[in-house]
Amino acid sequence: MKTIAVSNGDIQLQGGKIQFATGSNKLAQDIERWLKEPLGTGYTTPNFGSLLQSMIGGTQSSSTVSTVTGEIQRVLQLYQGQQVINLQKSQNAAQLSNWTRSEVIQSIESVNVSLQYTSILANVSLLTIANTTVNINISIDNNGVSVTNG
Repeated sequence: MKTIAVSNGDIQLQGGKIQFATGSNKLAQDIERWLKEPLGTGYTTPNFGSLLQSMIGGTQSSSTVSTVTGEIQRVLQLYQGQQVINLQKSQNAAQLSNWTRSEVIQSIESVNVSLQYTSILANVSLLTIANTTVNINISIDNNGVSVTNG
């Protein structure tokens, strides 16, 4: 599915033309958007978003790791379910050509979370239907949630 490429909140242009994120870059950008959005912000989409922003600033313990892991997995599973719905809609509208296999999650391979002083770091490994592994690094700190591909 086509997604406009965004970096630091700015739409990316090249030669005056809007750029589109594709493949693993699109996947990372979409997941970042889902993880950054506070849970329940939209009244029509109460399950969209995450609780990750609220997990910084309090006492961190061993239960923090399992809570963050569970929250990331919950959001990824919702995202994966939404991908299936969007793919079905695209198939019915003869628009599957707008998708690439490297941006569709086949499975969530692992979510590893570690506590680092005042931040929480997570490494997520996803398998796409192109049989490629996409590694996404998530950082949660006082500045919010950031996601990098690779």
